Amino acid sequence: MKKIAIIALVLTGFTVKAQHDVSLDVLGFAFSKYGLGYEYAINSNNSVGINVNFADKNMLTDNKTIDGDMDYSELNIIPEYKYFMTPNKGNDGIYIGIYGKYRSSSSNGNSFYGADPDPLNLTGISFQQTDVSSTGLSLGAMAGYKWKTSGALFLEVTGGIGKFIMSDITYSNPVAEADVLDTFDEEVYTPYLGNALAVDLRLAVKIGIRFGGSSKE
Repeated sequence: MKKIAIIALVLTGFTVKAQHDVSLDVLGFAFSKYGLGYEYAINSNNSVGINVNFADKNMLTDNKTIDGDMDYSELNIIPEYKYFMTPNKGNDGIYIGIYGKYRSSSSNGNSFYGADPDPLNLTGISFQQTDVSSTGLSLGAMAGYKWKTSGALFLEVTGGIGKFIMSDITYSNPVAEADVLDTFDEEVYTPYLGNALAVDLRLAVKIGIRFGGSSKE
């Protein structure tokens, strides 16, 4: 029992000493995107972290279909590594880094005009619907600045650019996939700047709080 108590005290001391940054992406709220971030300090110059955000609106479209709003949802999971060039209060100041991103989106009940195989339809076109889902994996580089107060709060600005190395889009209606009429815009549903330019852009403004660690004044 005594050994267990000693181990618990050692682990508790390690946890308190370790530096943990938890943040909220306030810029994302302007685009109906809600994100949380966590960052662990390896030392004053290096850290690793992960960001998770959810969205109910595609930033690259007004979310309109022929008959109204589309039912859209999106999930992003973003692990990252940062190198702080001139830290003053432990993982602050200018930094550069790399990140990965897994991104998935889903949009249900999307309407479009598509080719109708029914021979009784003299126009050959009918009003149809389809569900659309997409997944993508990207790698990129980033840079930013973190302002750390003398207390526990910090403000951070991050910008980055990456490239999707894998992407996939699926339809519940095969007519939308064939789309010989070119009335269904696939790029509206993909989570990047179009299929030909598979670029991922990152921009975040975070407010957060730091737990543990030690700071140099």
